[in-house]
Amino acid sequence: MTIWTPKLADDKPKYLGLADAILADVERGALKQGDRLPTHRDLADALGVTVGTVTRGYAEASRRGLVRGEVGRGTVVSLGKDDAMPWWGGDTAQPERVDLGLVTGMYGLDPDLGAGLREIARRGDAQELLRYQPSRGMLRHREMGSAWLSRYGLDAGPERVLITSGGQHALVVLFSTLFRPGDRIATAELNYPGMMSAAALAGLRLLPLACDEEGVLPEALAEACSRETVRGLYFAPGVHNPTTAGAGPQRLAQLAEIARQRGLLVVEDAAYALTAEDPTLSVASLAPERTFFIASVSKSIAGGLRVAFVSSPQEHVERLSLGITGTTWLAAPLCVELACLWIGDGTADKVLARKRAEGASRSALAREVLAGQRFRSRRDGYFIWLELPEPWRGSDFERAALERGVVVVAGESFAVGQTSAPMAVRVSLSAARSHEELRRGLEILRELLQQAPRPGRAIV
Repeated sequence: MTIWTPKLADDKPKYLGLADAILADVERGALKQGDRLPTHRDLADALGVTVGTVTRGYAEASRRGLVRGEVGRGTVVSLGKDDAMPWWGGDTAQPERVDLGLVTGMYGLDPDLGAGLREIARRGDAQELLRYQPSRGMLRHREMGSAWLSRYGLDAGPERVLITSGGQHALVVLFSTLFRPGDRIATAELNYPGMMSAAALAGLRLLPLACDEEGVLPEALAEACSRETVRGLYFAPGVHNPTTAGAGPQRLAQLAEIARQRGLLVVEDAAYALTAEDPTLSVASLAPERTFFIASVSKSIAGGLRVAFVSSPQEHVERLSLGITGTTWLAAPLCVELACLWIGDGTADKVLARKRAEGASRSALAREVLAGQRFRSRRDGYFIWLELPEPWRGSDFERAALERGVVVVAGESFAVGQTSAPMAVRVSLSAARSHEELRRGLEILRELLQQAPRPGRAIV
């Protein structure tokens, strides 16, 4: 542990002074990448402040990208250097690399784009797809979006549907429109990094919640709401990214009831829900009056379409329409038309069925190659959550795998706020171009798991 006792400024709150002191000492070299900071209690005693003040100070420093929490090490200086790679897995276009980082919709099973475009071109009204349309989407597109949402068990008429340029755009619009900078949003302690980016853009504060195999613990949400003013809940029904957790009916009912009691707005991101055994389980089906449900087509039809259908309570539709106008003006009508064409003629359902079957086949392959290792998966999932044996940590394993030509994403990329970084990596099963390539990548990971990190690597 680094011996470090900062001097706090007297003209600002102590927790901000602590974050400023960390920044200042990083800039002058007194604190370096990987340095382990004092425990919350030790630093509180040294400074004569409360433990809560140190906790808030470390949290602010984490928000600024200066520190992170790690299992077994506490709070360490983390400047993004010699550490975990960007969460999207780096450059996977190099043909010699096996991409087990980016979770895709299995490109080889996507619909026939040429056939779709030819069908649209035969129509007499195709030219209108190059014109400006209502920001929330054309009526016929929203009607098809309503039909798509029914696959999740939702009854959302077109008057409640908005169309965004993919799920990530939906998050940006929802976070920036429904909440104000500084609002607290509760969410699972390990989570989709794109959500964290969207929340940061909107100036939101994420409150990490403890989880189990079904995801967010209701008692953790209730406790957070009792301790702080919480405005919203971000939740992933069906399959949680990255842990593959899935909530059952009772858990969803408990979360919906807490949301009602506490007046929370719920954002449900159903990116992987259609790959689950029962995609109709959601908070939106229990509390539609306060839930915003994002049904993107990236993993089920094709990622490049950049289309998502959002179900919203009626009272918020107009505000969200303005949010779309203020970001991209509208989702590209041609892309939406393709998605709606494939939904309407049954292509989307056939593609989804093929992708589910392929996901099941790839999951079986992962269970075969990684037999004896500890990991969480779904029968027909697109990724697994691989736990690492000591003394590996996620970022070290990620770098070692890349040196062997395999891209994975370290657990550090998924830790929310001050959550301790898990000794784990997310392994995509969907991006490899063939079963042979997937097997090769998984075998390399298996070999690494049986080795210790090279001397000189920082380990837990």
